[in-house]
Amino acid sequence: MRRRIQRRQPAGEVTPAFDPQVFRARYLALKRADRLTDAEHERLQAIFAVHAELARGWAMLQQLYGLYQAESEEEAMAALDRFADLYSDDPLPEFYKVVDTLLRHAPEIFAYHRTGRITNGRLEGTNNKLGVLKRIAYGFVNADNFAARGLLLGPGTGP
Repeated sequence: MRRRIQRRQPAGEVTPAFDPQVFRARYLALKRADRLTDAEHERLQAIFAVHAELARGWAMLQQLYGLYQAESEEEAMAALDRFADLYSDDPLPEFYKVVDTLLRHAPEIFAYHRTGRITNGRLEGTNNKLGVLKRIAYGFVNADNFAARGLLLGPGTGP
């Protein structure tokens, strides 16, 4: 959304011109509201005063952050309701896919709160490391060596 809003010339121009204030705030706009300093908050508010659509998108993003910040399933549901209210006022095209994903994964998102905030992040990280090992292990001719190397990549034993 920020990329669309910051563009001053139509797409396809030889030298696209960007609104420098919006461009420079690209990382700042991804921060959670509770982690902003006063100066950062003022800077964002100045940009939002000019670009109301960007302010709506940022507010929607903050509600999505609230899904996982919530301490209970009820708080998470309230954050999702606030997101839905913001979205239903005037749907932003950049959030179409987000809404589809939320609808598809809602049971898993709320299970995070029902199970004591447990995630499968460690398992996903281990699978990623094994995938990298598989891609670089073409020189291994012995499956036992590959298995031993995989064990070395386990939690707490490697980088």
